[in-house]
Amino acid sequence: MGFVMAFPTKHFFMLIFMTLMGVIHSAYAAQFKLGETVFVAYPAGNIKDDAFIIGKVTSINEQGDYLLSVLDYVEGHDYGLSCVPMMKKQTPNSEQSMYGTGWDLWKDTTVLEKERLDYLVSRQDVMKLGKGKHLFIERNNLYIVFGRWKSDAPMLTIDRIERAEKEAKESHIEGLLPALQLVKLHRQSFYGEYNRPYRSFETIAPLNTLLDSVLTLFEQNAALKAIWVSRQRDWQGLSKSTRDYFLIEAIDKVVDDAKSQLTEDDVEKAGSQALTELKNKLKQLQRNR
Repeated sequence: MGFVMAFPTKHFFMLIFMTLMGVIHSAYAAQFKLGETVFVAYPAGNIKDDAFIIGKVTSINEQGDYLLSVLDYVEGHDYGLSCVPMMKKQTPNSEQSMYGTGWDLWKDTTVLEKERLDYLVSRQDVMKLGKGKHLFIERNNLYIVFGRWKSDAPMLTIDRIERAEKEAKESHIEGLLPALQLVKLHRQSFYGEYNRPYRSFETIAPLNTLLDSVLTLFEQNAALKAIWVSRQRDWQGLSKSTRDYFLIEAIDKVVDDAKSQLTEDDVEKAGSQALTELKNKLKQLQRNR
């Protein structure tokens, strides 16, 4: 008796495909359960404008996006483009709107109702509550480190900056690393072993090394240089890029501090060659004021 192999039909493949899609969809929809408290992350390139929503899952739509009741959120952030108010308000004599009877117009999109309204948020922005809190705390800590450097906090050590570099990698904020590299070189220009403040003439040689790094950055990235030298900067646009935003702020401080050192009393002890080198580099780093 012969054996005849039957080739799968088109209908069979379609059935397998639909089954797999159903399994995938079910697995994704089950990522967060009804009633679970979740973290909705809206990170900003400049970190200081980070925003988030903490909410409880009330429903999951066919696309796997979540309907949340809001428990807490960052005030002031415009949520109009990142989430949509979905549930009807139970108000008497509600007017008819483009969304149907009972919907209220969401005028101030920086304010989220914590009662009577639920918000539809994209599944790609939702994460576990603990993970979200940890991520945004780490982001804020990195912003504080950078801020301490800008304010010349004396106890900001090289070890802390190197730890910040590691934390940036672990938190997938690699865009901050080029600025942190300048931060480290700047700190090494003004503080020595055991965090001893350098005398003015001691800073000149390491400052030359630091400015070399800035000039190399400009050679490698003409767009970055154009942004830095421009008279008017689009800070709103810059804030979307972690790398550009923090690099521009870091370069500003690096160049200004290098200029300031030339006016110090004992700076001539650094030697004429080192001083001439620094002055030449600063001429290359002039902005369109």
